[in-house]
Amino acid sequence: MNSATSRRGAILVSVLWIMIFLGFLAVILRVQMTGVVASVRVTEDKASARILAEAGLSQAAAEIRAGPPDGVVALSDQISSTITLPAGVASISATNEALRIDLNTAERPLIVGALRAAGAAPVTADDLATKIIGHRAGPPLDGQPAGSAPQQAGDDTKLFQTVSELAAFPGITPDIAIAIEPYVTVSSGLAGVRLEALDDGLLGEIPGLPPSVRKAIKDFHAGRLSREQLDQSLAGVTFNTLEQAPSWRVDLRTTLQSGYSESFEALMLVSNADEAPYRVLDWRRAAIELE
Repeated sequence: MNSATSRRGAILVSVLWIMIFLGFLAVILRVQMTGVVASVRVTEDKASARILAEAGLSQAAAEIRAGPPDGVVALSDQISSTITLPAGVASISATNEALRIDLNTAERPLIVGALRAAGAAPVTADDLATKIIGHRAGPPLDGQPAGSAPQQAGDDTKLFQTVSELAAFPGITPDIAIAIEPYVTVSSGLAGVRLEALDDGLLGEIPGLPPSVRKAIKDFHAGRLSREQLDQSLAGVTFNTLEQAPSWRVDLRTTLQSGYSESFEALMLVSNADEAPYRVLDWRRAAIELE
């Protein structure tokens, strides 16, 4: 009797341990499946956010190619809009690159001013500007004497492909490379910049810029000076430009129905002479938010 009772007890204990083990496996499987489902959902959300952002980029390009609205002389340097699709909403903000100093084409005072505004000492900024301009000129062609006319597109030039290349440029510290990034571009193709778009700190560092010009820009932003009066004040500054660059920097913020949000920054080229509606020069993910 005691032997049979002992066997039944051992079997019961064994069954209980098996049930505990199976329950443990079920918990592990559920956790793993939950992780897989969450991973699949995030992957789907990322893909949807990217598609939504690309739709926003297409809309921005369409608005730029369409030109200014009726009754407006010129297209604004800054364009904002929103696109709504079943997947979610994309907020679009496009800024023309004429508002930034082009490392490949800008006149020397602008390069010097950007370096100073980024924290370089005046002497260092002058030296670095000389090196940057020398770098982008490239070596002379065979048979072409040094100091002759600048080389044309397609020659053996050394143009900057991205602003981030400055981080590896001789003499530029990481702090300067980071601080100068908001001021410069490599894609406007302009020798000048839209001076009234620059902040006062940068304007104050540009050598040769008359104080009267800085005051005129400040008065214009405060509403004390008209557009015509500002243009008159800027007319004598060679490195100010009224041209618009073919490139645009586009900030895209997407929000899906699920609450997932992701931001992108794109640099695109838009030209009515180009068969393609637009060409993406750079694209990066700026931020991800999960709810």
